[in-house]
Amino acid sequence: MKTATVRDLRNRYTSLLRWISAGEEVLITQRGVVIARLSPETPQSAQVVNWADSPEVRRDRSRDTVLSAGQAATIIAEAGGKW
Repeated sequence: MKTATVRDLRNRYTSLLRWISAGEEVLITQRGVVIARLSPETPQSAQVVNWADSPEVRRDRSRDTVLSAGQAATIIAEAGGKW
């Protein structure tokens, strides 16, 4: 683990990036007190989402009422002034 000051971070940023990209963890200090820790990013495993199992897809919409164009226009007109 390497240590760098706030001034080092400001003036030697590219050197610190090289350390981090090489896998080093860098502690940033200010007046001798550790204030931050920079560490290399660990690759995240890709999460697979099965949308077919989501409740929104499985919902039975066969009994839902379908609004007419006039009913939809009325709802939109009523809600238009409130927002």
